[in-house]
Amino acid sequence: MDEDTQVTDIVITKTERLGPFEFRWPANVEPFEGGWDCHVTIDGVPHVVRHGIGQREVYGRPRVHTVTWLDRNVQVEGVEADDYPTSQALISRLRRPDGKLARWLEEVQRGYEGFAIVRHRVEIDAPHSPNCLAVKVREDDLASWARHAWLRSQLSKMKPPAVPPPDASPASFRRTPTKPVDQPRVHDARAVAAALLRHATALANQLTTGGAQFTPDAQANQMVIDDPFAFLVAVIADMGIKAERAWAVPYELRQRLGYLEPERVAASGNAVAQAVQASPKLHRFISLIPKWIVEAARIVNLQYGGDAGRIWGDTPTATELRRRLERFPGIGQKKAAMAVEILERDLGVPLQDLDGSDIAFDVHLRRVFLRSGIAEHDDVHEMVAAAKALHPGRPGALDLPAWDIGRRWCHPRHPDCELCPLGLACPRLIERGDKVRGT
Repeated sequence: MDEDTQVTDIVITKTERLGPFEFRWPANVEPFEGGWDCHVTIDGVPHVVRHGIGQREVYGRPRVHTVTWLDRNVQVEGVEADDYPTSQALISRLRRPDGKLARWLEEVQRGYEGFAIVRHRVEIDAPHSPNCLAVKVREDDLASWARHAWLRSQLSKMKPPAVPPPDASPASFRRTPTKPVDQPRVHDARAVAAALLRHATALANQLTTGGAQFTPDAQANQMVIDDPFAFLVAVIADMGIKAERAWAVPYELRQRLGYLEPERVAASGNAVAQAVQASPKLHRFISLIPKWIVEAARIVNLQYGGDAGRIWGDTPTATELRRRLERFPGIGQKKAAMAVEILERDLGVPLQDLDGSDIAFDVHLRRVFLRSGIAEHDDVHEMVAAAKALHPGRPGALDLPAWDIGRRWCHPRHPDCELCPLGLACPRLIERGDKVRGT
């Protein structure tokens, strides 16, 4: 591809939030609930970008729909992904210079290296979802939408792609097991760690405007951010069910009880049990979780004066905080390591000596560590030691990107190695992850 199409610099100099507006297409008028007008500089050249957010009936149901204009010209559109309630992300098709949809990575123009490139049909599993590649971008990530629009505007200036090899058919984009590549791959754990850290940076950039997102319900999400005891309850509940559901447990429990103050919860064992067990059940483990929550409330009352925020409020070291959390029922190495990282990284809790942070021995991370060659055995001590050796200043920084890759690309049966952020750094030891079990 043409070297000149790669964006080297993009700066947003001014942003204005928009109210409702309309846009006239050749055949209809589309209303938008709002959006942004931005003045941006791309490679030193000023541009005006408008990013509008509305809704349209597409792929079988009403979905969030966006349009991005560059210098008053429509360039790209986005459509709500199936996981939008959690990711707040949309899918936008990628095209070749001849206008056709891009189906192979070789057809994607330079400049998209920092984007999450996904399969459209996987992200939107619905009738008429095309078999092509797309970028996945948060609806409010204005810099990425501006970059995407600029890249699309440059597409016609590029040379057509080379003809794909005969065996590169659309069928290759179905979910089939990844086969080992013919050429030998070098096991370079440090290269894998570097790729993980790059993905961590990309995830952090996605949070700059949207804030921490633990569960799709906005009120439930805000509660675990604002209420330390709700955060503690969510950590306890994060087992055996999807994370998004677990982090909504504190809010749902308060809705059923009418309160969630540690002092009252500690004295309400039967009420808490009934609230968790009532239909629809709040958790898979309806006997353990209520007991752990009540005992956690008792510990908070006795040791922290009824304020769970005091568990981490004195700027402890990462190691000390992890040990404090492990004293609570239902919180072991995995949950404590996860909580320490979330508190410091996402919630801004000040901690000392982050070299004492840790990776969580989670099923998704374990699969990634094994298949990428970071660890040879499915053993917590080996994986913790490997993380410390690869990133001694903050081992826990490897946790979130590995967990995210395990969830989104490194699937148990059909890993999507071609689009995985680890790229060629991963030796793709697929069979190593076949026996990893857990939640």
